[in-house]
Amino acid sequence: MLTKGAIEDLIAEHLFRGKPGGAAPAPKKVPELEHRVFLSDFELRAMITAGGRSIKVPANAIISPLALDWIEYNGIELIRG
Repeated sequence: MLTKGAIEDLIAEHLFRGKPGGAAPAPKKVPELEHRVFLSDFELRAMITAGGRSIKVPANAIISPLALDWIEYNGIELIRG
């Protein structure tokens, strides 16, 4: 599957092929997104202990919208850190 950045690179290569001042390729990595963890509701359900009311996740974790809904519905405290 092509990402938005890959499509932009392909278009830029086609339009500016061999011409001076062509577009620079898009960067391949975004530094602030490295080492981020994505947590789904399934993973958060596995992390909570029986009768537990809080879950500790990494500070830079990305939590799915469904997981956030599940946390709010069940009154679970989300601790980042």
